[in-house]
Amino acid sequence: MRMHDIGSWPRNATLASSDGRGWANIQAALLAVDAWSGELAPIGNPCLGYCVNQPARIRRRVSGGGAIETATLRPRQFHLIPALEASEWHRHGRSEMLTLYLRQEMLDAAAARACSAHVGRVELDVPLGVHDPLLEQLALAVLDILRHPEDVGSRFYADELAHAAYAHVVRGYTAVGRSSTFDGERDGAPERALRRVCELIVDRIAEELPLDALAREAGVSPRSLSRAFNRRFGMSVHQYIVSRRVLKAKDLLASTDLPIVEVALEAGFSSQSHLSAVFRKQTGVTPSLFRSART
Repeated sequence: MRMHDIGSWPRNATLASSDGRGWANIQAALLAVDAWSGELAPIGNPCLGYCVNQPARIRRRVSGGGAIETATLRPRQFHLIPALEASEWHRHGRSEMLTLYLRQEMLDAAAARACSAHVGRVELDVPLGVHDPLLEQLALAVLDILRHPEDVGSRFYADELAHAAYAHVVRGYTAVGRSSTFDGERDGAPERALRRVCELIVDRIAEELPLDALAREAGVSPRSLSRAFNRRFGMSVHQYIVSRRVLKAKDLLASTDLPIVEVALEAGFSSQSHLSAVFRKQTGVTPSLFRSART
């Protein structure tokens, strides 16, 4: 199985590895990973990273116009190195990480079994810094095997843990698993996540609403959230936020006597001039003219 040789990088170290143990369905390594920046090429197999100890600040961007994700990866949280796309990484801090490399063909087969149909190649979409109790238990079981000398039953046990991991990640972290085949979710992001983000935008319209923070609150990745918004609303998350801010400004202009500068701030615009520029672009009139037409 192809893997990134992260343990051999300068200042990194491989503390334990499944290499040479004959594991058929998964490859794992416990690594000490230091700060670094660079690009990881796609190797055809996804890698789940589990933070064992010490937090690290991570910035990740998947190629192909993906959004930049920034988070503090804390112990007991996961991240993903994609299988099929290059990814840019900036890491600050040293910690121990467990890497779990999955076989793409087994992932595809697990998705096909789950749907009772051929689904082609599936892609994992794991939010940066997600906490998943079941996946964590599987990771800790693998880690326990790595930390002990190999025995007769360890290879069988590791492969059975791998089967459970494939079933779980297909269900929770693929568009196939989030589809109506399982539980009424579709388009790579759960319906409840879309509803949650829309509610957050309305409730916090006057605040900064960065994409990565909204995605983190909804429990999906920024990339998944962006795709879901485009499919559902035909616009980006940012465009949706702007449209809601214009609606909020319209409501305040029509129903209150607030000065326009206060309307701008209440609706989440940085200034009166910012509101005027966006408002005129979307409605064809200035906020003043809109208010006067309503009186």
